[in-house]
Amino acid sequence: MSITLLAVSLGITLLSNTVILTEKSASDKDQVFFNNDEIEERYTERNSPDDAPRNNINNRKDREKHDEYDLEKIPKNKKFMYRDFEACIPGQESVNSCDSNPDQARCDDGTYPITRQLVDDEGRFVRQYRFCPGDPPQFEIPKDQLVPEILIDIERFRSYPIKASTIKSEPNEFSLRNGNTHLWATAENQTFNSNLSGSTVRIKAIPIQWNWNYGDGTTRNLDFPGEPAPNHTLRDETPTSHSYGETGKFKVGVTTLYRGEFSVDGGPWQAIPGQAAVVSTPIEIDVWRTEKELIAND
Repeated sequence: MSITLLAVSLGITLLSNTVILTEKSASDKDQVFFNNDEIEERYTERNSPDDAPRNNINNRKDREKHDEYDLEKIPKNKKFMYRDFEACIPGQESVNSCDSNPDQARCDDGTYPITRQLVDDEGRFVRQYRFCPGDPPQFEIPKDQLVPEILIDIERFRSYPIKASTIKSEPNEFSLRNGNTHLWATAENQTFNSNLSGSTVRIKAIPIQWNWNYGDGTTRNLDFPGEPAPNHTLRDETPTSHSYGETGKFKVGVTTLYRGEFSVDGGPWQAIPGQAAVVSTPIEIDVWRTEKELIAND
């Protein structure tokens, strides 16, 4: 009731979340607008306890910095462990804004960088860095100071003889200009066995992405390999077909990205951060042009 009387006496008009204060004799130029949502948001920001967590974060960073070891003077009585993480996974780039974040740019082989952390045997953070295949390590710990553990990292995973996909085309290595050349690749999970420190370790390589290069300057990354299309004609576009706008011979290649898993002595499967990029043998597509001729009947 008090709100209603106040509204009448001050000339308040309520429009959804906006309150208009006017005097009965005032012109339209004298109107003042208050937005309830904005007022509430400013009030929330002013009274937000975010400063406390932010201070905690800063203090934690200071502690981590303080706790970092001088890698030139590593205590001989300490043990350390490597831990790998991946921020971006092919096919799930939107999860962590990988496509728009320059720090998450792909490596030269099409895989994403891996973050490697060094922690001590008490779980304290020491150092970390990102690396791509072929990059030299930024730090190395003597083997006798590493905690013994059976672990398949990305370097070991990439060392296994993972088979490349086989490229197929319809028509077989032939096409016409502006026709839809149907292309696809084989896809199969692969398993390897290894013996590490007396334990039987099984490793799986699972294809997750096919990065195509059609030889005419066009590339495309797909999370499926395609499939045979026995009744395909050059008029039919498929999810994995490509159309050439010029005649000539074009080499078509594909790089398959595999993710890995490993199991120790029949235990649960564990993910291997990162991917292995395996390049296929390219095929050559011969693209012809068609000509129309008018033939007169005798």
